Amino acid sequence: MNNDTFHIDPLKIPNHVKRAAASGDAIRGVHLTFPAPTVIEVLSAADLQFIYIDGEHGCFDGRDIEAACMAAERHRLTLIARVPDLSAGTITRFMDRGVKGIVAPHIETLKDARQVVNAAYFGPIGARSFGAGRPEHGMRIGDRTTYMQACNDAVSVCLMLESRAGLALAGELAAIEGVDYLSFGMLDLAQDMGHPGRADHPEVKAAVADATRRIVASGKRVREHFMKYVWINEVIVSGARQMLDNWTATVPYGGTEAAALATAGAAR
Repeated sequence: MNNDTFHIDPLKIPNHVKRAAASGDAIRGVHLTFPAPTVIEVLSAADLQFIYIDGEHGCFDGRDIEAACMAAERHRLTLIARVPDLSAGTITRFMDRGVKGIVAPHIETLKDARQVVNAAYFGPIGARSFGAGRPEHGMRIGDRTTYMQACNDAVSVCLMLESRAGLALAGELAAIEGVDYLSFGMLDLAQDMGHPGRADHPEVKAAVADATRRIVASGKRVREHFMKYVWINEVIVSGARQMLDNWTATVPYGGTEAAALATAGAAR
């Protein structure tokens, strides 16, 4: 039997995030703050299109990122990651593990944004370093030029605006080639604007609305225009509460004595 029979080629799995950012079609996903490949497999039954791992505030090492990518690929989900910093070395490590979308935090200058694009894309858009990352590990590549173009077509880039400096450049940042969409770090932004903990402050909301208008005018979308996602911590707690609050005792064999005991126990 050919060893390629069971091979999954991630480059042939659509980047649902990149497509939705361009089309505006709604997609669904889960935000993970801790490594849990099994959770990715279980939640794939919830009609998801993407998984978002938080490499800035979450707890992920290189092996965790790789395992998450494997689980996502198996279920044809797009895995994106917020990176902890904007260095080319960090972005390369995430992408070589199999990540298909980079979320870049704390963008404040055009130089910041171009640095991210440069690290995420091969030429001619960027200057991503070529290495033997997974799943190819340098094999099954064939023509390298074709492969590098396919990698470019399969990656998405999001810029996060989390300060007044970032908001001031929203339109110009959105216009950079290779940037697919933008998002706002609302609590960091509120803090930077002098309203810590008040993402709902009128001044913050007005500033975000103004930046959003300029982003749209540049032909790009913000995350909220097409992306619906839930935080895994909330999924676990809310799901447990809902199921336990609505829990009904069941009696395996229908015995009246067991039913009475179950009813009495629930009444305590």
